[in-house]
Amino acid sequence: MYQRDQDKQKSLLAKAAIKYLEKGMVLGLGTGSTIDIFILELSKFESLFSSLKIVSTSKISAKKARDNRMNVVAPDKYLDLDICIDGADEVDRNLSMIKGGGGALLWEKIVAYRARKRIYLADESKQVTRLGAFPLPVEIIDYGHEWSAAAIEPLFKSVRLRKEATGNIIKTDSNNVIYDCLIKDEENTAALDSKLSEVPGVVTSGLFGQFIDILLTCRNGEVMEISSKENVILKRGFRILDSINYVNGTILPIYITNIPVPSASFNWYLNSFSIAVRTIKNLDARTRF
Repeated sequence: MYQRDQDKQKSLLAKAAIKYLEKGMVLGLGTGSTIDIFILELSKFESLFSSLKIVSTSKISAKKARDNRMNVVAPDKYLDLDICIDGADEVDRNLSMIKGGGGALLWEKIVAYRARKRIYLADESKQVTRLGAFPLPVEIIDYGHEWSAAAIEPLFKSVRLRKEATGNIIKTDSNNVIYDCLIKDEENTAALDSKLSEVPGVVTSGLFGQFIDILLTCRNGEVMEISSKENVILKRGFRILDSINYVNGTILPIYITNIPVPSASFNWYLNSFSIAVRTIKNLDARTRF
């Protein structure tokens, strides 16, 4: 039952993401189970996908796109991408992410960096109060990777080389290895990412701190769009988070008492601050919760 509900959410998110595409765009295509569903949904719109130029973040996503008759191009054909659409393994209330469960974190980060607009899809199971329940992937070059792993081990609760069930070491599309690392409690992830970058052999980590422009997520069967742009103003002793919009066009202002919080998904704030919020369409500025 849980898997069916999760797949339903992924399908809703994929359909919502397609609305951001325009004919002729250069699309950065992510990797993972959510993007697999996105590819299938996009394949239903031939007049749209046939006009797109797609730069893939992995060989497996490239194959799936080609299998659905899409035009996959090499990254050196375009200096900039119009848009990047990808999934996430974890997203916190500050819109920081962990990615790389599918092993494509390096290419995903490269593609996202070159995109003008970056949209990420995350079903409810991916939303967390703080990052760390999902192991952080750290990509390391193959040469001497055990030495690099030993150097980063003190930074984590544990590190584990990613292997197949057969015991074979999993390699990325860049022929690197991945260590899955459990983040320590109360760890500052921004500082952690900086420390990792200082270790020779470490290529990148799955920490995506400032990459989200728009997060598409689900709540109670509806898709929500969350902008990363700070849009918080103080009004009559309340903070209004007015960058949260339903994809169907309904705007949902949310008033929260004087708590210095960034603009983010209101269900996280419900969990964090136990604020009872009623969803009301055509909400006016006089409404209070």
